[in-house]
Amino acid sequence: MNDHSTHIGTLEPQRVYGVLRSSPEGLTATEVTERLLHVGPNRFEVADRFKLLRALVRQFANFFAMLLFVSAIICAIAHRINPEEGMGLLGWALLVVALLNALFSFFQEYRAEKAMEALQRYLPHLVEVLRGGRIVRLSAEEIVPGDVVMLAEGDKVAADLRIVETKDMLIDNAPLTGESAAVRIVARSENKPLAECRNIAYAGCTVVRGTGRGVVFATGLRTRFGRIAHLSQTIRRTASPMEREVSRMIRILTAIACTMGLAFFLYGVSTGKPLWINLVFMMGIIVANVPEGLLPTMTLALVMGSLRMARKQVLVTSLNAVEALGAVHVICTDKTGTLTRNQLSITRMLDPLSGAAISPTREIRLTRLALAASEIRRTGRQILGDPLDVALADHWCSLGQNPPDKLKQQMVRSFAFDVEKRRSGGIFMDNEQPLLVVKGAFEAIRPMLCQVESPKDNPDEAGLADQLTACESTLESMAGSGLRVIAVAYRRLAAAEVDQIRPEEASVAPLEHDLILAGFIGIEDPIRPEVPQAVAKCHRAGVEVLMITGDHPVTALAVAAKAGIVAGHETVHLTGSDLQGLTVDDLAGQIRQGVRVFARTTPEQKMKIVTALKSMDKVVAMTGDGVNDAPALRAADVGIAMGKQGTDVARESAQIILLDDNFASIVNGIEEGRTVFANMKKFTSYVLVSNGPEILPYLLYIVLPVPLALNIIHILAIDLGTDLVPSMGLGQEPADPEVMTRAPRDLGQGLLTTPLILHSYCFLGLFEGIWSLGLFFYVLVDGGWRYGAPLPSDSPLYRSAVGITLATILLMQIGNLIGRRFATRSGLDRGLVTNRLLAAGILIQIIFSWALLYWPPLQRIMGTGPVPFQVYAFAWLGTLALFSVDYGRKMLVKRARKG
Repeated sequence: MNDHSTHIGTLEPQRVYGVLRSSPEGLTATEVTERLLHVGPNRFEVADRFKLLRALVRQFANFFAMLLFVSAIICAIAHRINPEEGMGLLGWALLVVALLNALFSFFQEYRAEKAMEALQRYLPHLVEVLRGGRIVRLSAEEIVPGDVVMLAEGDKVAADLRIVETKDMLIDNAPLTGESAAVRIVARSENKPLAECRNIAYAGCTVVRGTGRGVVFATGLRTRFGRIAHLSQTIRRTASPMEREVSRMIRILTAIACTMGLAFFLYGVSTGKPLWINLVFMMGIIVANVPEGLLPTMTLALVMGSLRMARKQVLVTSLNAVEALGAVHVICTDKTGTLTRNQLSITRMLDPLSGAAISPTREIRLTRLALAASEIRRTGRQILGDPLDVALADHWCSLGQNPPDKLKQQMVRSFAFDVEKRRSGGIFMDNEQPLLVVKGAFEAIRPMLCQVESPKDNPDEAGLADQLTACESTLESMAGSGLRVIAVAYRRLAAAEVDQIRPEEASVAPLEHDLILAGFIGIEDPIRPEVPQAVAKCHRAGVEVLMITGDHPVTALAVAAKAGIVAGHETVHLTGSDLQGLTVDDLAGQIRQGVRVFARTTPEQKMKIVTALKSMDKVVAMTGDGVNDAPALRAADVGIAMGKQGTDVARESAQIILLDDNFASIVNGIEEGRTVFANMKKFTSYVLVSNGPEILPYLLYIVLPVPLALNIIHILAIDLGTDLVPSMGLGQEPADPEVMTRAPRDLGQGLLTTPLILHSYCFLGLFEGIWSLGLFFYVLVDGGWRYGAPLPSDSPLYRSAVGITLATILLMQIGNLIGRRFATRSGLDRGLVTNRLLAAGILIQIIFSWALLYWPPLQRIMGTGPVPFQVYAFAWLGTLALFSVDYGRKMLVKRARKG
């Protein structure tokens, strides 16, 4: 439909069905099939034919890849200068390495993306549609023009709809218009341009309040949202902190490689060495400094971490969110559904004055009144709506009454729950007279009361002030038992008063006065049994837990005590009214003094709490499920949305989605995030250690008249051969038992720190280099070589010396690998066979080190030769020596820390 003088918005609601060839009962299955074939699925994604190609090209844009390509070009130049040195073959080898590295990283990202897409199917965008007179829930992709869609608060509009029925509905059109103010939706016709009509709900926008019904008139790319998506260019996402840290690490290592290579190239030129020798040397220094296998190993670690999180019911929306969760200092959690089961049940209905249970007749009447201020709908036999309203409906049925949806026939108006006012309302006909009902928090209803209802056989003659005091006592007694307490009040209306409320009016405020309190309803939501243990685990890990809820303070404190967030006798808390009077600095001070429970808060006040925590330099994780939680989820360092009860808006605003809405899953995610970061540091350190013995031969070669102990092909065999599987094994190490007993890491602590560089290069790397070069010169001298004498690269003696050097590095990397498993423990106490990749890596190193020396086919490829067995045994001794000196360092550090 175009914006002409006559369009879908100018039609009266009853005419909309005819124009769109639909009916108030919805489409039939045959009509849906025909229209789906004609217009296609309701998808908004613009086909990106070059997405995979761009992802592949991106793998060649990092410093490592570019450095390898430049190195390959230098090798080609050197080959032209001196073809006998075989630099051309090395150039092809470097080119293949760069290609394989890029393809591996591309494959891992592609695999991760496909895995995330598969996991997202657990959380489909479901829509309630009326088909054949029945409400069904189906994927948004399945709706077609003419479908009748039911909308409720928190729903994302799945297609362009002409609204035909509405109750207090507000829609946020910010995704299309940029306007922050929500638009009030009406059902009546409007003689305006289509874009200005208030009876249209556009795809991509969100229902902020109320309910409604609309008929689909555009789907997919035919919607207003779809047309914009079709015209827009692909938006590049900004780099995450982890991506920036990896980029920084790559730049540092590349700078080290290039600086050393260029410096010694110039030194060689100044000392009169041949150009091709200087080129070979420079290439060796560069390749030795670049850990070619590090990037794909990091990608694999994040991919596997995200998949392990998914098995723990934690879905991450991007790979870098895996590590982000591990850095959290504070968790701000909701109560209902996260700490509790969100399985509400009505357990008590009490007289507000006496606190005694009410009679069965009065219980039926109180439930009926509460249902009048509720919003429920039926899908087959299932009742849908707010969990509290569903619990009331279930209780109504348990009392032997008619299905609750039959009560709608007596309804005149309903007013959706107002988050700020903390109450909902409704008007229904009671004995031919309109009756206003308000249900919600007692504090919100108390100022509007004029009377408290008493049993007819026991009237209460006390004044209103005394009655309210008695009510407060009953309320605190119920809340102290951990019950959520709902107050229900009513007032009979005159017909003229009902007429004053216009159909589009969303507020019942003009009628909310002189109410009579009918009773208190106690709702129990049992705490999840695993929550106390999870909270205790957080406390041991130095992660603070704050509970933010809209419930009564006494209820909140009771639940917080059961969860272990506060001590059982603690009463310190802040309410929403307290928060209004505090500045951010004041609030931060209250949190420092130990406030852990926030009651009677609104979703907007979550933002203030997040701001206060971030002003304290805390990394904040915030849970949320509603539309109004979206700003707080975006403001937090890690936004966590509920997968079951959460709205689409909350999910899209979050970085983490809990598939089971369980607080314990957050703690599991934190443990996994810490483990991923710790493992990344482990294999980074492991890989950098081998750089030391790879660089040292080239430094000696350029400054002393000695043979070169390692060729570039040997370095690549280590970095992309024998080191790769052990690195992956370290990336798959299970969580350290102590990982959740330490405080969160300092945000300034990156992957590549000064202590890690010194430990890798100057301690273990230097030790490994000295031991391996010692055996290199031992074999040379024992074979008759003398200092300064030239030695052909194809001589058996040189091949044997090179072979033992490479074999020694491989074997000593086993000691390095075991030592990297723990920062303060030996690494043997966990057992090597518990990590299959680690065991496979060790086996590869052992077999490869033996084959280098004693298997002719590999000798010919690698240019190595055999050595006496006692020399090979001495190489094995290097494994024990490196492991021992590293373990001794750990013990000294551990003793120093204790001291």
